[in-house]
Amino acid sequence: MLTLIFTRFATASLFALLLSQSTARMQVDSATAIAAATGISRQVSTQEWLGPLSAIALSPFFGLACLSGIATYGPESIQSRSALFGEASPLNNPILFWLMVGLTVATSLPRFSKFSKPLGLAVEKLEAYSAIIILISMKFLSGNGLSSDTGIACEDIALMTAGLASVPFDVGLSIAAALNIIVVNTIKLAIEILVWLVPLPTVDAILELATKSMCAALMALYAYSPILATGLNLCILGVCCLVFFRVKRRLAYVKELLMLPLFRQMMGWQSDKEKFCGFLTAPWNGLPARSAIWITRNRTGGQVEMLFRGWLSNRTFAGVLELSTYKTGMICDQLAIRVEGVEIVLDVQKGLESRAVEVVTA
Repeated sequence: MLTLIFTRFATASLFALLLSQSTARMQVDSATAIAAATGISRQVSTQEWLGPLSAIALSPFFGLACLSGIATYGPESIQSRSALFGEASPLNNPILFWLMVGLTVATSLPRFSKFSKPLGLAVEKLEAYSAIIILISMKFLSGNGLSSDTGIACEDIALMTAGLASVPFDVGLSIAAALNIIVVNTIKLAIEILVWLVPLPTVDAILELATKSMCAALMALYAYSPILATGLNLCILGVCCLVFFRVKRRLAYVKELLMLPLFRQMMGWQSDKEKFCGFLTAPWNGLPARSAIWITRNRTGGQVEMLFRGWLSNRTFAGVLELSTYKTGMICDQLAIRVEGVEIVLDVQKGLESRAVEVVTA
């Protein structure tokens, strides 16, 4: 009798031990599968969201129109391969598609003529920022999280935890996408301004058609292979990053010394006599050439305050105007300021001499 009881007790203990080991193994396998699925989901999501960014940066509204057109009217073979083009995607919306088409036409037509192109260039950044907002909104509204079909409560909890853990990743991916579009779009804007300055009437229309064609080609590559599109996008981004800061300084130079005076004359705006902007003709005090310096009049003789607005912090200097060395040029004038015994030469807007005299005599 005691032997029978002991045998049954040993059998029950062994069964319980095997059951606990099986349950633990199942939980470990489930956790491993969830982690692997989360990693695959992030990889696919990265390819899907980074692949079309260069195309969107070249032509934001046209790029979004291409994406929405593929998701809404594209073939099922493409729509089934990507969650970005699936039935639940925010891009699958005819209203969004036709809205992007209308905005594309409205922003592209002014770029075909040199007289109206400044209007198109003026809204370029607004167009890029609008595309960024739309993309980030779709990123958080797309609902690309993994779904649980096993019916096991612990896996549901694990999936919810994985979804919460992916929020910082989605935020980081959104920031990377925004920076990608801004960097590439800045280089593209610089090229458009250079072409606008070329005195040939048809070159602007040719550039606009080439930009739209390149955008469509990049979108076609993305529809064919998101991996190849992502690799090409990273290559384009790398090249643009090499010249981004230099191009950014040149853009500010052209905007302040050429385009803003033109707009002021067209609109009848008055220049600010209290503050103006100058650009270094040579490196000084750790600042590269063409760095923008904002100069504010100080009502004590020729004393002025100089402000350099950096990416992370601002730097201020005090100086004295040297009007005896003021030079006039064809595109811009040159103004000298003495700072701690060192004479600094700045490129300034044409016709600034009278305003500089007011600063000294005020």
